[in-house]
Amino acid sequence: MKRRLIVACGSGVATSQTIASKIASLLEDDGIDFPVDAVDYKSIQSELPSTGIYVYVAQPDDEVLEKAEELGVNVFPGIPFLTGMGSDKIYEDIKALVE
Repeated sequence: MKRRLIVACGSGVATSQTIASKIASLLEDDGIDFPVDAVDYKSIQSELPSTGIYVYVAQPDDEVLEKAEELGVNVFPGIPFLTGMGSDKIYEDIKALVE
């Protein structure tokens, strides 16, 4: 798997940065060194080829999901990291991929 996780939102600044920071902190707490980047959704097609895990804020369109599947990128929802509801399970799935 490619050694990178991206979180994408509309601007790549506010929401994606918050989620990326939360995931990076969780990985660090577990002693896992893995790059986590916040990106804007407009650049997602160019970001996917260098990515192993894509965490989305807004539901990606079918074209992005097809490209992710074609490239073997694992896709997860990011909103649970904001709400706290369901984030433990998603984090465990992400952690299993990066360990």
